[in-house]
Order: sequence, then C-alpha cells, then structure tokens
Amino acid sequence: MKFLLFCGNGEYIEKEIEEFIMSWQALLAVIFWGFSFIATKVALKEVHPFTLLTLRYAIGALLLLLVQLGRDRTFFKIFSPRDWIHIFILAAVGVSGLGLLQAYGLLYTTAINTGWIIAINPILITLSARFFLGEAITGKKVSGIMLGFCGIFLIISKGVFSLSLFQLASIYGDFLVLASALAWTAFTVGGKGFISRFPSLATVTAIMISGCLIVLPMCILKGEWNNLLHLTLTAWIGILFLGIFCSGLGYLFWYSALEKRDSGVVGMYLYLEPFATLIGAYLLLGEEIGWITLVGGGMILCGVFLATHTASRRSSGKG
Repeated sequence: MKFLLFCGNGEYIEKEIEEFIMSWQALLAVIFWGFSFIATKVALKEVHPFTLLTLRYAIGALLLLLVQLGRDRTFFKIFSPRDWIHIFILAAVGVSGLGLLQAYGLLYTTAINTGWIIAINPILITLSARFFLGEAITGKKVSGIMLGFCGIFLIISKGVFSLSLFQLASIYGDFLVLASALAWTAFTVGGKGFISRFPSLATVTAIMISGCLIVLPMCILKGEWNNLLHLTLTAWIGILFLGIFCSGLGYLFWYSALEKRDSGVVGMYLYLEPFATLIGAYLLLGEEIGWITLVGGGMILCGVFLATHTASRRSSGKG
C-alpha cells in the first residue's frame, strides 16, 4: 500500500484503509465471541468443561504469547510479584471463573439465550461504576437499566409469570450465564485501575496464561486426557475455534482496534454479538427463535444504549 503515498491524497487514503482494517478487526472479534457460545455447546457434547477450558485457554494463551514475544521479548519483566497476584485474581474471576460459569450454563440453556443475557454486561458495569467508582447516573441511565433487566426477565422466564417458571429446565443455565456476566463486571470494574497501567496486549496475555494455569489442576484431577484421542472432528473444530479465534485472535483484534480507534466507536460493534449468536445458533444448532426472546433481546439492547451511550466502554461479553 506504499504506492498510495505517491497520490495527492495518499496519507488520507492510507488512513482510511487503516480505519477500515480496524473496523473489520473489531467486527470479526465480535463475531468470534458471538459464535463462541455455539462452539462451546458443540464441544461440551464430548468434553468436560474443565478439559475444554484448559485446552481453549492454552491455545489462546500460546497464540497471544507468540504475538507478544514478537513485539517485546521482555514483557514478563514489566510485572512485579505483587502485580502477578493481581493478575491471578483477575484471571480467577474474569477468565477461569467466567468460563466455568458459562460452560456449565450452556449445558442447560441455549446459545441464543446466552448471547442475549451476556449482552447486559454494559448495564451491570454501569451500575457497578456508580456504586464502586462513584460515577454519576442519570434518569436516562436508570430507565435503560430497568428496561434491560425487564428484557433479561422476559428471556429467562420465557413469558411465564409465575413460580412455575422455576420448573423450566433452562432456568438453571440462564442464572449461571447471568452469574458469568456478574463475573465479567467484577473483572472489568475491579481491574480497571490495574489494567490501565500496562500495555493491553501484555496484560491480556498474562491474564490468559494465568487463567489456563488455574483450570489446569481441575482438568488433571478430572483425568480425561485419554478421551481426547477419541473426539470427533466436530468437537475438535469447536475446541480449536474457541482457542484460536475466540481466546486468541478475538482479543488480539479487539485490543488492536482499541489502540487505533476511539473505544466508544469500537464498542458499538458489541451490539452485533447477540445477533451473531442468534444467526449461528439457528443455522448450526437448529435452536428456535421465539418472539419472546426477540422482544426481550430488543429491550436489553435498547436498555444498554440508554444506559451507556454517553460513555466509552472497552468491555465485552465475551465468550
């Protein structure tokens, strides 16, 4: 693309191309994360959550580490022993803890429900920022928060407004997924000050490695390594997709886009994540799309917009 520099508007065109690439990186990251719930459901048919998460985070951590070492071979030295304590705490909440809650939740609920429930993350972060960081909250934000939670209730209850809703088979999974959203909120708000002190890729790499090390003992105790030899191609595709694209390239693309573009602009792509899950789950898993789910999902997205559109966010729902 150096030939563009010879054009009269070469610098402008080159900047436009760079912004186009950054936009596509953000879009691809969101699509990867939206499809992560689908890949998880597919892999969980043959693999225990402990084994799945260990493989996923190991692959993702290796990919991120290779990229980081290509940029700076001494990046481990930027973290002090005390910093590593913070990193392991953040990893326990925002990587291994979140991953386990989502994986076990997906054993009971649908990928579509998961995608919509995770979409409430920005609202939870707004609430937490108000109580723990003292950020102001307006009447419009309050309306958005209430609307978002009404949407969550519709999706979880499936329109059943009685105690019998607790008899629904999926409700246990829905609440586990909601708990994973709370875990991501705690990770985002609790780690805001710490993460901002270091380069984003270096921090994400260290947290991903730590998350893998945390779930590894659980995987070893479960003792399913021999079963990996008998997995179908479909299961391996799901595992590799989660590791390479969701835990590796997804984070790499996302933070690369954030480094070049305004976080508020990049964050708008997160509105597409539940739609990626919706379309993928319908086509690949044959999950039904009920009108109550669409109404509830629409309420969540409207609520998120009202509650957060005046603030820049770097968070995701990530899967």
